[in-house]
Parts: sequence; C-alpha cells; structure tokens
Amino acid sequence: RIAEKIYHFPEVEDLYLMSGGYDFMVKLKKAPMRDIAAFVSSRLSVIEEVQSTTTHVVLKQYKDHGTMFVGKSGDKRMVVTP
Repeated sequence: RIAEKIYHFPEVEDLYLMSGGYDFMVKLKKAPMRDIAAFVSSRLSVIEEVQSTTTHVVLKQYKDHGTMFVGKSGDKRMVVTP
C-alpha cells in the first residue's frame, strides 16, 4: 500500500487520505527548502504509484490546534525601498 510506503519515511510528520483533487496530503517536518525538494524528488516521486506531486509551503501560521499565533506585536518585516 502506498500510504505505508510514505508514512515510514522519517521526514513525514502527518499523512492524510484526501478527497478532491489529490489523494494524499503529506506534511513534512520543518526543514530547509533544499531538503524538502530532495525528499520529494528522490524519495516520494520515485514511488511507482505516485503519478505527480504538488508542493505547498506555509507562509504564516495564525492558529493551530486552538492556539492563536496573532497578537498586537505589529509587523516585524524590514522595510525595503528602491
């Protein structure tokens, strides 16, 4: 089974069977983009049953398991001017 092949990888934190446009959602442990790309290209996409992959990256987290991560701390991004 494909799920068993995927969930045994140590990089995989969560694995969900989905309805809709794709079959599985694989959540990886936090890692640099280079490591994520290497995992997808060398371990995930080479599984015979995997026809395609799509990678999404969380840019900002607002709430997780009931805990909110937003407050009145303000925007801490650096201002960039031309």
